[in-house]
Amino acid sequence: MSKIYDALKLAQLARSGKMQPRPPLEATAEFPEHRRSRRWALDIAVYVYGYGPEKEPFHEEAHTLHVNANGALLLLSVPVHKGQTLLLTNRATQKEQDCVIVFLGTKRSRTVEVGIAFPEPNTDFWQLPSTPEGNSVA
Repeated sequence: MSKIYDALKLAQLARSGKMQPRPPLEATAEFPEHRRSRRWALDIAVYVYGYGPEKEPFHEEAHTLHVNANGALLLLSVPVHKGQTLLLTNRATQKEQDCVIVFLGTKRSRTVEVGIAFPEPNTDFWQLPSTPEGNSVA
């Protein structure tokens, strides 16, 4: 809170003419990347299996928005919650992978963005290269 107070005090002094205003800071601040692995924007079809709120099993064909070695962001239409365990099957390869929901994002008309994490990195599930070219992380 003291930073806010200090900023207000400086703004008051600048308006009263007792102090020259500081030029605005550049809007190009860089933030360190916190991802554990590179992310690819890929549409991969997966079958999602889990249990609903009343413990009834469900399955749905879903599509990813982004994938990485540690999980994915996908669209689901079934109600899910953070911390819930799911089983994914890659439709193209028939490989299976357990995962946990770690993020619930933007709700769309009939779907919600769901971030899932694998217990261990698994590039084979998505058929991704184990070491991405370059340093770009999306």
